[in-house]
Amino acid sequence: MTSVNGVPVLHLAGLLGLLMKRLRADMAETTEAAFPDLRVSHLRLLELIPVEGARITDLAEVAGMTKQGLGQHVDYLERHGYVVSERLAEDKRVRLVVRTARGDEAVQVSTTAIARVEGRWRDELGTERFEEFVAIAKTLGLSDAGLTDQPAR
Repeated sequence: MTSVNGVPVLHLAGLLGLLMKRLRADMAETTEAAFPDLRVSHLRLLELIPVEGARITDLAEVAGMTKQGLGQHVDYLERHGYVVSERLAEDKRVRLVVRTARGDEAVQVSTTAIARVEGRWRDELGTERFEEFVAIAKTLGLSDAGLTDQPAR
């Protein structure tokens, strides 16, 4: 049997996969010590939840996930104390998800980790190449998602 371990796929999808693997590893240096029960996908979901909370349907749309898949993430986060969810009085089918203080703390740690990774990558690439990389990522990522370049509130 032939092993495929260590054989990178160098087309765009493979390169993006390698980049995400590196991002997760670089972030884990900061986040795992504080929140070993959270993956990068959990941290990203926590970042998407506004202060006033959000409906699962809306979060699923923004995250590009199914309602069921996102609901499983929310259930996990709720069991671990990062969010609370409740059914709306006016429509019991709708769950409103709100971060707890622990969820807010996880977002702060995640934001710090991302800033540290960005600083490391900026140092590695140089400011001009890093800024170009970010601009290209924004152009490609935001155009299809119907998002704006405005920071989350």
